[in-house]
Amino acid sequence: MGEDQYMNITVEQELKFPDTTFLSSVLSPEQGSGSSDFVDALTIAVDRLHRTVNDRPDLGKANVVKRIVLISNFLDAAKEDPDDTFGSILVERMQDKGVRMEVISVDVPQYDSQFAAAKKANFELLNRILGGVTHNIRHVGDPLDLLGAFKSKEYSATAYYSGPFRIADTMTIKVKVTKKSSAEKFPSTSKYSDRSRSDDATHTVSLDTEFRAVSNPDEVVAPEDKVKAYKYGKQTVPISSEEENHLKYLPEKDMQAIGFVGLDQIPRHMYMKDSWLVAPEKENPRAHVAMSALARALHRMQKACIIRFVPRANQAVFVGCATPLLGGAERPDCLVLNYLPFTEDVRSYKFAAFNAREELQPTQDQLRAAENLVDALDLAQDGSEHLKPETTANPALHRFFAFMAARALDPDAQLPAHDLQVQHTLSCPFGHKDQAQAALNQLSEQFSVQQQALPDLGDADAAAAPELLGDPEAEFRIGEAASSRVDSVSTQSPVDDFKALIQQGQMSDAIEGLQKAVYTLVDTSLGDRFYNKAFKCVPAFREACIEHSQGQAFNTFLEQMAAKYEHDRLRADFWRRITDAKITLVSTDESSAVETTRDQSEAFLQQHTPTQQAEAQEAAPMEEEEEDEFAGME
Repeated sequence: MGEDQYMNITVEQELKFPDTTFLSSVLSPEQGSGSSDFVDALTIAVDRLHRTVNDRPDLGKANVVKRIVLISNFLDAAKEDPDDTFGSILVERMQDKGVRMEVISVDVPQYDSQFAAAKKANFELLNRILGGVTHNIRHVGDPLDLLGAFKSKEYSATAYYSGPFRIADTMTIKVKVTKKSSAEKFPSTSKYSDRSRSDDATHTVSLDTEFRAVSNPDEVVAPEDKVKAYKYGKQTVPISSEEENHLKYLPEKDMQAIGFVGLDQIPRHMYMKDSWLVAPEKENPRAHVAMSALARALHRMQKACIIRFVPRANQAVFVGCATPLLGGAERPDCLVLNYLPFTEDVRSYKFAAFNAREELQPTQDQLRAAENLVDALDLAQDGSEHLKPETTANPALHRFFAFMAARALDPDAQLPAHDLQVQHTLSCPFGHKDQAQAALNQLSEQFSVQQQALPDLGDADAAAAPELLGDPEAEFRIGEAASSRVDSVSTQSPVDDFKALIQQGQMSDAIEGLQKAVYTLVDTSLGDRFYNKAFKCVPAFREACIEHSQGQAFNTFLEQMAAKYEHDRLRADFWRRITDAKITLVSTDESSAVETTRDQSEAFLQQHTPTQQAEAQEAAPMEEEEEDEFAGME
């Protein structure tokens, strides 16, 4: 060993399974002095790993991840290796054990220019070494970015699906599907029992559940006597396991292209669950060529591929959208697969259209203020992106594992305070705050909130006000009305209840309740006794639906009433009241939330208005047979 070799390098701990001793050394490392050669440090790391794998043959298996992490600012020049003799030996030994290199360069702008020549020479040497091994290199400019460099749990690239990707019946591409992104969850706790003192005890806890009959609590129901049941309304429908298996759709494992659509036809809010990577089979050059051609064609034409996907035999069928992801020198062209919803998965919430009223449109000054705010908070103003997903650690997970480390070293450790540096990860970057504050002030000026004064009472209301306020009984009635809350639409005062629910913000309950009240009043009316009360609900319903952009709900309700009562011998008179009042469908002239035109609305009224001839035909049998007043009652 030369005098200038392996200087200022310390082996904190030999390679072994992590324990509290290793954790202590990581949390409180000894600070060294002087400078060292990153190649020497890498040589020692390779030597230690090589020896450990030789001593433990089980660690040499391909499924055991072997990785060396090199963190440095690369400002001190390494020894020259002109013939690349030393570097080739390192590469050979890492290839022999299947070692992966992770290089993290901590960039220091104030020193990078001063030591530019040394850093350039170091990276030239480093690139020659990395060229022969699997590696990943990243640059960080802030120590906080190191949080994203080390994940709480490493996942191997396990193929979720491996098989053919069929395009029509004439072409298949051998692919592998792996997860591209997935939400990381907190570690779950497990049940542990220390009651067993045996050396080979597993300390696991087993749970057994027993069911007892309702009629006889002392009787235990045998497993073979249990059966699954599903709710169907208020009724419970039992289904045996044999019937359940027979009802299942059991498709074969498959991945097939259905067709292609434009990228602008699939909004991102339709993506579901996790993202998956569809890559060509590694040792199949024909698959690489075919996948590259498909991905580049999709990218050039701005298209996406719609895929029918069954990852496992007898599993559910998914419909996915595959978008191109072009690779480079180190990775192939591939597709990113996202699941798309079926109609049962879509949640459709209708809101009032902003373009329906002119006063809801922003002015040019308001638009300009909003644009200035977007520019002020641009996370890539200086050319480098802030808050990269690849380097941004989850603060909640970081705090959890920090506490676990503290508790492992000290069982009595208390919950640590919030790490302000970690919280800074998700805050506004430095240098943007002053500019953003000016944009926020401008935005608040353009969107100021003004309090409107209450309108003056009219003459009639002003005259009645003293009398109303001086009446103790009226005062009691007002207080009682203000304190009461309507929960549903009753048949006693359906219109008032309907309006009260709308004021309480329960639009869907109001619509459903009013429709139910109208049907109840009409269907249980003795003759036309309740027709007038039911009829008053219809124009009130129509007016409210127009005001709150729910015109389609009224149109559906009116069409259902026409189908139910227009030709009903006992209830046709109620429908005649609606047509006599010229109540018809809500058209696009009245609400932008519907698609019914004015001509269609007028045609509906003409089509469903009873004619004189129809009235005469309906009146004839009525004269021959006396009406049964109790026909609509049970």
